[in-house]
Amino acid sequence: MFFGLEVLEIIFCIFVIGVGGFLRGFLGFGAALVIVPSLSLVLSPVEAIGILVIIEIPTIMYLVPANFRDANLKTLVPMLCGLLVGVPIGTLILVETEPTLMKLIISIILLLTIGLLASGWRFKRNVGKGLLTVSGTVGGLIQGSAGMGGPPLVTALMSLPDNPTTTRANIVMALSTMSSLNLVSLVFLEKITQELLYFGALCAPVYLLINYIGARYFKQHGSTHFRTAALIVLTFIALVTIYSNLA
Repeated sequence: MFFGLEVLEIIFCIFVIGVGGFLRGFLGFGAALVIVPSLSLVLSPVEAIGILVIIEIPTIMYLVPANFRDANLKTLVPMLCGLLVGVPIGTLILVETEPTLMKLIISIILLLTIGLLASGWRFKRNVGKGLLTVSGTVGGLIQGSAGMGGPPLVTALMSLPDNPTTTRANIVMALSTMSSLNLVSLVFLEKITQELLYFGALCAPVYLLINYIGARYFKQHGSTHFRTAALIVLTFIALVTIYSNLA
């Protein structure tokens, strides 16, 4: 069995990845927020984040070409520079930190992220190159260390006066770059094992299929109530993870 897990634990991992895929398809975010802390209940944080970035590869390969033309490179370059600094440093923190402590940190970051998403907060000041670079660096540090670096990037990009198509394309490009840098950093640190690759390859089709179902469900039954329910579920996951590491 993978990672020395029991059959029920493997089923739990696949189920969690499916839930993450549905949230990604329905809400446009949320996959990492549910997958990383949940998988960390039965795996190490390094393995959890490794699986996440592996199953994202097919999605990145599909989304980047489709959104490249609509993205604003002048906006993205400062943010990507921040990511180039933040992601490797964050990944090094992840690898060097004791797993139990890292799981606790991941849970706390998740709670803070939920608060940010629930508040709907946006930058009130003009978002210039400096702020974009800082948001990329902060998001990169969080992504590398906890696998949940999207919210700082999304918050900054959604605070810009761009049209919805450009905003979406910018978000896709930024998050795809961040995930790719995370994968490269883990490979460089020799943390992507054959076992991770095999398990990621097994779970990627599940993630993609349920991602698609989530997107279709949103088009047919889109509702703000589901977003609230998702945030409540994520809060529960964070609290369970904190309790499991403190008990």
